[in-house]
Amino acid sequence: MEKILIVGTGDLAREFSSWCSDYFQIVGYSTENITEHSEFNLPGIVHTGDVTPDKAGTDIVFVAIGTPSLKAKVYKQFSNLGFKFPSFIHPSSTVSDKANIEDGVIISPNCVVSPNVTLNRLVYVNFSCGIGHDTVVGNYVQINPGSQLGGSSKIGDNVLIGSGSIFLQGITVGNEATVGAGSVVLSRVAAGATVLGNPAKRMRSFET
Repeated sequence: MEKILIVGTGDLAREFSSWCSDYFQIVGYSTENITEHSEFNLPGIVHTGDVTPDKAGTDIVFVAIGTPSLKAKVYKQFSNLGFKFPSFIHPSSTVSDKANIEDGVIISPNCVVSPNVTLNRLVYVNFSCGIGHDTVVGNYVQINPGSQLGGSSKIGDNVLIGSGSIFLQGITVGNEATVGAGSVVLSRVAAGATVLGNPAKRMRSFET
C-alpha cells in the first residue's frame, strides 16, 4: 500500500480515514490540535505543520480540512515543503473519463461526476454528491454530502457548499461564498455572500 499523510484530525479527516484506509497506509497526521489524534485513536504519528516528507515517511499528502481558506494555506505550505497532492476517487463513484481532475481532489463514495466537469485544486466532494456536465468548480471548494450541482454551473474559489444543497443548471457562485445546508440555489450567488433557504436568499447576519 502507498503511504500517505493526512492534514487534519477533525470530523472530515476522521471520516476520510475511515474509508481511505482500505487503499492507503496512513503513516500519520499533521494538525495543530494534537489531542484529537489520541482522543480518536487515529493511526500513525501526529505531526505539527512543519513536518517534512522525510519526517512523515512519505511525500504524498491528502488534505481533509473543510474550511476552504485554510485549505489554500495548507496547499502553499506543504507544496513548499516538498509534498505532492494526488487526486483520489473512491471506486464506488462514477466519474466521466472526460472530466478534468486537478491536484488533491478527493471524491468520496457514491458520487457522480459528469462529462466535461472541471474540479480544480483540493476540491473535496463528500458522500453522494452529483455534479452535472460542463460544471467548473474552483480551487479549495468544499462540497458537503448529498449536494447536487446542475450542469454548466460555475463555482468560484474557496466556496463552501452545505450538505443537501441543490443548484439549478447554469448557476454562478462567486469566490468565498457560503451556501447553507439544504439550500435550493436558483440564481447567482455574489462573491463573499452567505445564502440559505429554499429558494436561497442572502443572509447578511451570517457574513463576516
